[in-house]
Amino acid sequence: MRRYSWLTIIIILVVIMVFGIAVWRGFPPFKMHTSDFPGLLHTIEVQPQKIEVKIYKSERKLVLYGDGEPIGIFKMALGFVPLGDKEREGDGKTPEGRFVICYINNNTPYVYFYGLSYPNIKDAERGLKQGLISQKEYQQIVAASQLGSIPLWSTSLGGEVGIHGGGNWMDWTKGCVAVSDTDILTLKDYLKIGTSVEIFP
Repeated sequence: MRRYSWLTIIIILVVIMVFGIAVWRGFPPFKMHTSDFPGLLHTIEVQPQKIEVKIYKSERKLVLYGDGEPIGIFKMALGFVPLGDKEREGDGKTPEGRFVICYINNNTPYVYFYGLSYPNIKDAERGLKQGLISQKEYQQIVAASQLGSIPLWSTSLGGEVGIHGGGNWMDWTKGCVAVSDTDILTLKDYLKIGTSVEIFP
């Protein structure tokens, strides 16, 4: 009887844990949308020609634009040190500035990962002045930025910053922008290689 009771307790705890993770991550059908963060603003019948993303860190808001008009507003989380621009690997900050999506990974624990072209030329110039990167690394980052390709992600400036799922309830990433799993599944229909992403303080 005691063994059965312990087994029942363990099963209940596992179910609660799985349910809690699903709610935390916003896994479908846990959309958790509000009036401030409604997701898509309306049904999109015709795919916009030009997609842009603007991220407002202080408001924890990701706005999806189609042909210059906002078509979606999503709640998002930042790096575990949310204030300030990213400066180096491991600082927990989310970068600020203009980037493009340069890499897409659909085989990730966070459902989808849209890698950003961080560090960009501005970051490379700062890194060179501060002695964080070499002249060769600087030139490689500049060349990648001009082509919209993946920059060096292995320098002291850090890298592999992107937009991904995993949950948006608190600032928990190493510097990425995290939305709910439901929202990243929505955004995947719009985010492509070359999509412009601007991140504001």
